[in-house]
Amino acid sequence: MIKYLTSLKNQYIKDLLSLKNSSEKKKLNRFLVEGEDLVTLAYENNQLDLVISLEEQEKYSSIDQYVVNQAILEKLSNNKSASKIIGVAHFEKKDITGNSLVYLDHVQDPGNVGTIIRTALSFSYSGVLLSPGCASIYNEKVIQSSKGAIFKIPVLEECQIDDLKEKNYQIVSTCLKDAVDYFKVELNDCFVLVFGNEGQGICKDILKKSDLLIKIPMGNIDSLNVAVAAGILMNHYRS
Repeated sequence: MIKYLTSLKNQYIKDLLSLKNSSEKKKLNRFLVEGEDLVTLAYENNQLDLVISLEEQEKYSSIDQYVVNQAILEKLSNNKSASKIIGVAHFEKKDITGNSLVYLDHVQDPGNVGTIIRTALSFSYSGVLLSPGCASIYNEKVIQSSKGAIFKIPVLEECQIDDLKEKNYQIVSTCLKDAVDYFKVELNDCFVLVFGNEGQGICKDILKKSDLLIKIPMGNIDSLNVAVAAGILMNHYRS
């Protein structure tokens, strides 16, 4: 179906604009993605519902399309310069299984969350789990910084570490105190790498429940950006 829309007052456009609201995105499990790369990745992974652009897109002929004017495209965009194409996508909600997982405890910077998701995909981890209080997967900066990885690797929100312990995963947490250098230990076949909040680190409750505490030895500085630390450890422990 192709619709030609020219008014910002059209109900279809009002519905699309509501997807810029965080609570609405999560409620409906629908959100806007901008640019050809992200739209294509969502489409290739069967998570694209609708395309909005200035002209008909033969590439996406199997799904609904809205052909709009520049003013509408700019209103829908979150960028200073509106993309030529915007999509409406959804997440496939799946249970995460596999031997190597990443757990983020209150990581609040959306750029960090998106980068870690992207890195986890690159290093063939089974999935990424987010604690309550993490930046949402519906946040446009998380989606953008993941570079589309969020459509290709399972990601779950509102996850609790206790659920992973019950499934007999080895809980491996990163911290600076009472921890062993990461390259001196091997992990179990099934493990979860835990990374904490940018300022406070991993909460005490999770540290107490951890099976192993590891650290990255450093000189001349006392900490690393969480996405950088995650990349180092995910690379070291990947299969």
